[in-house]
Amino acid sequence: MSLHQRFWLVLTALVVATVAILAALGDRVFSGAPGPLPSPAGTTAGPSAATAGAAGLGDPYLPEAGGSGYDVQNYDVVVSATGAGDPLNGRTTITATARQDLDSFHLDLFPVATAVTVDGTPATFGQHADNLAVTAVRPDRDRPAIAAGATFTVTVDYAGSPHDVRTPGFRAYYANGDEFVIAGEPAAASLWYPVNDHPRDPATMRFTVTVPDGVEAICAGRLLEHGDSPENADADRWVWQVDAPTVTYATFLGVGQFDVEQGTAGGRPYTYSVSRRLDVADRAAALRWLDRTPKAVKKLEKYLGPYPFSGIGGFVPSVQVEWGGLETVMNPVYHPGMIGDEALLNHELAHMWFGDTVTLYEWNDIFNNESLTTYAEWLTTGSGDAGAKFDRIYHGQADRAAFWAPALSDPGFAGLFVRVYDRGPLVVHALRTRLGDDTFFDLFRTWAQQQGPHSLEDFRRVADDATPDDLTTFFAEWLDQTDRPEATEANGVPR
Repeated sequence: MSLHQRFWLVLTALVVATVAILAALGDRVFSGAPGPLPSPAGTTAGPSAATAGAAGLGDPYLPEAGGSGYDVQNYDVVVSATGAGDPLNGRTTITATARQDLDSFHLDLFPVATAVTVDGTPATFGQHADNLAVTAVRPDRDRPAIAAGATFTVTVDYAGSPHDVRTPGFRAYYANGDEFVIAGEPAAASLWYPVNDHPRDPATMRFTVTVPDGVEAICAGRLLEHGDSPENADADRWVWQVDAPTVTYATFLGVGQFDVEQGTAGGRPYTYSVSRRLDVADRAAALRWLDRTPKAVKKLEKYLGPYPFSGIGGFVPSVQVEWGGLETVMNPVYHPGMIGDEALLNHELAHMWFGDTVTLYEWNDIFNNESLTTYAEWLTTGSGDAGAKFDRIYHGQADRAAFWAPALSDPGFAGLFVRVYDRGPLVVHALRTRLGDDTFFDLFRTWAQQQGPHSLEDFRRVADDATPDDLTTFFAEWLDQTDRPEATEANGVPR
């Protein structure tokens, strides 16, 4: 997500759910009849600590996000939706691998779950706000329901109105007339399907969305098919595929009236979608702008290596989202007021590598997403003179103490999306100066071609390994301190 194009997003504090949401949703426990979570079959007590996945992965900024004990491999999401404000109905099947013996585990889901099965067997479940706790049936008392290393499936049926929910940080549900969009960072997916909602657990995805006849359903991924629903003559079905693992916050759902253009460019299929609620001139301008996507990807590949996904695209709704753009995978969502912005286009597409493929281990590793992405944006926008941008910011902000705080290695939840966009790329350019272009760009490309979760500590270690020099002090000055690094060669700032 790009900051300098954001209109008024300011994250104020860590708020996992408001009191109103908790009161509205309450505690929900199901096993044929309400009651406490029962013991696994053949036991007299609940799951032991050894077989119970935790609610939340313990992230320092969002401790309750996600659940431990398993890795999701794939989400198969099937939902039906009508218009803004209406409830949606869904059935999602999750394929996962157990990291430990499991009798119980947790998912994130705001809509009300109505049925849950594990490997086809009905499971007991309880729900409080977005925490869906699932207890599977043991085959016998001496064996856990799911053995460590086993692949298992969880199917959840659910229904609800996502417009009633406030996610942590800022809104994720937007509506304009009958058009609505569910999109946001750090959380949005749990508004419309059950997830392990943390970037540490990327997965592949398939979205099948049924909407009224003549309505479009736009999602993250590559458009596989759309047309009449085989189950309902008065409905259309849209199918989207994410065929390389990505993070759940990089998914979205848009339902409304959209102009949709499809084709192939540079050997890749593309889908560009623009709201018909925009005026004719803006729609035409948006499609011309989105049509620059293949050339932007080609420029980025020069620095980052092969593009990591099978398709490209872009989506411009009419809703007034709280940010300029969001790196929803293969199909970024752009604010309609940002049509034509070259930097924004390059930024969100660079996230296909930094953030959507090389994912975060924890949210305090946000430098790996936004600072590296912004530097890729600097390299591919306008003249590409990153040195000039470095000089302008480094010297122009010399006397602003607030600019140099907080520490980039721990910006806090309220500071997640602030200094990583301007101070962050200064660090990257200083590292380039310190390493030299050959070593730096080899590092930059190698890092971008990884997959899965990586921490800021990982990045520091990999950069340090790329040179015989010890970069410990360099990174401490730039990432851990809260004042302006001195203009020295050791800090990558020649006098």
